[in-house]
Amino acid sequence: MSDTSFIYQVNGSGFANLIRTPSSYEANIRRLVFLLREPDRSTLSLMPLTDGRTIHDVTFDTLPTTFLQAAGTATAMTVELRRVDEDGEERLYTLGHAGSRAETPDVRIEFFGGTRSTLVYPPEVFDVEEAGDIFVHYFHTLTVPEQYTLREFALA
Repeated sequence: MSDTSFIYQVNGSGFANLIRTPSSYEANIRRLVFLLREPDRSTLSLMPLTDGRTIHDVTFDTLPTTFLQAAGTATAMTVELRRVDEDGEERLYTLGHAGSRAETPDVRIEFFGGTRSTLVYPPEVFDVEEAGDIFVHYFHTLTVPEQYTLREFALA
């Protein structure tokens, strides 16, 4: 199990410690991802607290800038990773399966009750079960499974 503490955020509001449930951290992570099935829940971010920080050291202004996040519905969501690359720069990536991609993304993933959306390629669409597996892997390793591709998401 990871020695890193984590916080999570749902719908970009408030944040909380990832707590151990009676069964496991993994079960709690899967439950949080599963809750994206609810109409009023459409985004989840899991953020590691490094350098011995605890939730008491964190404010909205000092939230970690590296994370794994998902947005969408239980049957169609995008999963994104923000990490520090070897060159020391932070980058945001959209995860995907291997496969061909058209010139521009054409699958609309809606969140926040349809008021926000993002476009992804068909191989970048996940369901709640697979997203849960990715979140559990990230919890243990701070990486995503190697079988997924990473497409840099251009931040404007």
